[in-house]
Amino acid sequence: MLENEKICLSCSMPLSFPEAKGPSDIYCVHCTDKNGNLILWEDAIAGTAAYLDSWQNVGLEESRRRAILYLSAMPAWTDRKAYKDL
Repeated sequence: MLENEKICLSCSMPLSFPEAKGPSDIYCVHCTDKNGNLILWEDAIAGTAAYLDSWQNVGLEESRRRAILYLSAMPAWTDRKAYKDL
């Protein structure tokens, strides 16, 4: 990733990836609905947990815990407190 590369403010996917481009300029296609609106917190957790488990193989419960910790540190989710959802 380049120093000034734009990333999704929800999940940090580089927005320069062609497969990341969606209707929003600040969120990737995985983090938005068809109109470019940010998806629900629970949907973001589920998607991120599934992605993490696909390559970390730690099970869905641990993947969910990791997804909550990761996403709650992202600008789109700063109003979320990770400990409430763990």
